[in-house]
Amino acid sequence: MALKEGDIVTIWIDSKRVFLLKITKGKKLETDKGYILHDDLIGKEYGDLVKMSRGSAYLLKPFLEDIYLDLKRPSQVLYPKDVAYMIYSSGIKPGDKVVEAGTGSGFLTISLAYFLGKEGKVVTYDIRKDMQETAKYNAYILNLTDRIEFKNKDIKNGIDESDVDAVFLDMPCPWEVVSKAYEALKPSGALIVFVPTVNQVEKSYLEMEKYNFIEIHAEELLLREYKVKEGATRPKNIGVVHTGFIIRGRKSIKPL
Repeated sequence: MALKEGDIVTIWIDSKRVFLLKITKGKKLETDKGYILHDDLIGKEYGDLVKMSRGSAYLLKPFLEDIYLDLKRPSQVLYPKDVAYMIYSSGIKPGDKVVEAGTGSGFLTISLAYFLGKEGKVVTYDIRKDMQETAKYNAYILNLTDRIEFKNKDIKNGIDESDVDAVFLDMPCPWEVVSKAYEALKPSGALIVFVPTVNQVEKSYLEMEKYNFIEIHAEELLLREYKVKEGATRPKNIGVVHTGFIIRGRKSIKPL
């Protein structure tokens, strides 16, 4: 299918020069290897090799992981290994409705919206309007704004939604929202929490037990990439290893 204005494309020059852009007439991508005019991308197809002012580049269909290339990120963001596992273990599916807090730069928000599809909905809370403006811009670049509702509100004061399929919390004190999450969730719905310290793990886990969440797990995911070279394949010296902790559980009916 031919590319048109408004489409998203990943520009791959080499492994160190990869760019995500939304095709906009009249714009130009500037790199140290030359420039590409957006107008020259219109009519091309994913997989094509295009000429730059110096050299050439491949046009790739964007994968969700490509959001980490070029989107605005004024705050620390969740990494793909954690986001993927959080979504997988939440049990959500396309068309579901989920609540998230806090929005931050919107990388989890965008991942949820992408996964839930056109019929799904993400309601995301954050007390910082500036962060939500950044997240809105990032969602706009990926054409996902119609799947996301942004609320500039402290979720600790309550969740407006009810009967939601999952609640995702990436905030400093998630244990203060556990009771609100319980009320908002469908029976058997998942609460997924991401925190950076073990102190937060303990507080969140015990609060989830208190409010009748079951099948609770506290986990850490480690990722190690390998440098492949004939006769000398080994782990890379630098990589994303520890990023944080995930606590997850499912809403049960309160005992009589």
